[in-house]
Amino acid sequence: MLDYLLSSTIKFLSFFVSFIPIRISLFFAYCLGKVFYYLFPQKAKLAYLNLKLAFGDKLSLVERKRIVKELFCNLFMNVIEFLYFPYMDKNYIEKYIKISGEEKIKKIIERKKGLIFLTAHFGNWELSSIVAQIKGYPITVLARQQKPQRLNLLLNRYRSRLGAEVIMRGSETRELLNCLRRNRIVGILGDQKSGKGGILVEFFSRLAWTPVGAIKLSRYTGAGILPVFIIREKGPYHRIEILDELPIGESEESSLKQFHILLEDYVKRYPSQWLWFHRRWKGSPQKDIIILSDGKAGHLNQARALAKLTKEVIEERFKNLNIKKEIVKIREMEIKFRNILARFLVNFLGIFARESCRGCLRCLRFFLEKDSFSQLISLYGDVIISCGVNLSAINLFLAKENQAKSFIIMKSGFVPLKRFDLAVIPLHDRIKPFKNVMITQTALNLIDEETMKEGIENIQKEGYRIRKDKVKIGLLIGGNTKNYILTNEVMEKIVTELLKIAQELDAHLLVTTSRRTSKEIETLVKDRLLNNSFCPLLIIANEKNIEKAVPGILGLSDIVVVSGESISMVSEAVSSGKPVLVFMTKERIFKKDTKQKRFLENLRNKGYIDLVTPERIFERIRDLLNHPYKNRIFEEKELLYERIKKIIP
Repeated sequence: MLDYLLSSTIKFLSFFVSFIPIRISLFFAYCLGKVFYYLFPQKAKLAYLNLKLAFGDKLSLVERKRIVKELFCNLFMNVIEFLYFPYMDKNYIEKYIKISGEEKIKKIIERKKGLIFLTAHFGNWELSSIVAQIKGYPITVLARQQKPQRLNLLLNRYRSRLGAEVIMRGSETRELLNCLRRNRIVGILGDQKSGKGGILVEFFSRLAWTPVGAIKLSRYTGAGILPVFIIREKGPYHRIEILDELPIGESEESSLKQFHILLEDYVKRYPSQWLWFHRRWKGSPQKDIIILSDGKAGHLNQARALAKLTKEVIEERFKNLNIKKEIVKIREMEIKFRNILARFLVNFLGIFARESCRGCLRCLRFFLEKDSFSQLISLYGDVIISCGVNLSAINLFLAKENQAKSFIIMKSGFVPLKRFDLAVIPLHDRIKPFKNVMITQTALNLIDEETMKEGIENIQKEGYRIRKDKVKIGLLIGGNTKNYILTNEVMEKIVTELLKIAQELDAHLLVTTSRRTSKEIETLVKDRLLNNSFCPLLIIANEKNIEKAVPGILGLSDIVVVSGESISMVSEAVSSGKPVLVFMTKERIFKKDTKQKRFLENLRNKGYIDLVTPERIFERIRDLLNHPYKNRIFEEKELLYERIKKIIP
């Protein structure tokens, strides 16, 4: 019944519009397209997303939405022209359609091996076949089977009323070969995602799965391939451009790459005339990871660690494709709020983040600095990563904007954790586990064998000579925090004990301060250790730092001593697999139960660290050296890697 109604409606509309001047009909279709832009928000949002993926920051939010509206208008004008197909004749074509490059058709037809029109869902692509029929060219078109049988037959009758052959997709290869052997023209759309048997071709700087049928047909039959594009100039006026014959190179990829270069050029010039509704880049191995930063170095390093793991998952998934170019791009952006109140309000607004936010995000304009907002809405990412409660809402808004996966580290404020694809929460935050929550013993960090090796190389490049036959003790010095103070008294005792053990064992001390280390502590450390033969490496981070100095020290050290006020620094030490001694700094206000204490107690109970007073460092280091320490492999990253594998498509 529905099939009958659809086909009857199209027949009636086709008959009805034949009595209306084409310009009036197209004007009506143009207006109707603007209405349907609002009636089909999901299609509009998909087109918007594809535009953002393709053009990035080259188009503003307003320009992207304008192009999508024009796309709807163009499609409805295509529909009206399709209804005119039964009444189009030579006079109509001569009046409204210009053709450039027609002589190239005749040149290839003379070879008697057939011709392939390789085109795209661009302009009114259906009109191209009608023009070819009216011009007298024997053409065969490839069409998608429509489920309603009557409707399918009617559409194909419109397409073929002047002698064209219509072949349905599915089992078309043999029929297409026969057509080319009969020296016919075959029209093939080559711009949509391929199924099995396709290859990866770069399109708008991103690899996309692409059908190879046209190239294979050309190679098998010797048929020439002409790229053809039809452009709507204004209203019913079109221009068909027949480009130079596509060279068939040694590989299918080279020929398809050349076609997509041409297609990309046309899409850039006439963006509203390409069909942006198709998921062209679905399944692409190329991914963009966006790291949102709140300006805190510790948070940024944790986000980088999660991004690195995510990148490894993606690269592992597609390693069998042997792609030569880098397929994962990681970009960072610092989010700047207008003020403290704006930061609080955005966190609250995250509760309302939905798919409907895509193409909008205007509310964020009131809470972010102007440059920060402009950069944010231009970002495209497949995975959004942030660390810290202040960025959780921004993360979710951007994920909805880009239809991306959202990964957060630490608590999410007002936004429920279940709204995110992955939440990495440290155990000491006491969060109730959900299926999307990964509880960790430590803070995420970038310490691994590769990073430690790179750090060692950087230290050696700076001219530091550290003998391999010596025992090496690493000292990571933190500084003052909101709850803890690193005093001169404590630091004096630590340095004294370490020099004592270094003299007894003829060991090397490898020392670095941090950005938080006070001037007083820096002065103390320099007075005691600078130019000391037992300390061949002393880095004052606020004066001169070495890239990846901490990973380098961790890689070189046999034992690591670290101040305990920093969760991030202790986590890095633990991730090295070396024995770790943690000394506590002075609390500003004594509290029985704090996040810091829970974190350190948990690691001590599991045997990853030893909590020591400054007075016991000498004794504890000697015990560790007399009783060889078996490096403990910290398996959290492996577990997190497996969680990410289940999320990334």
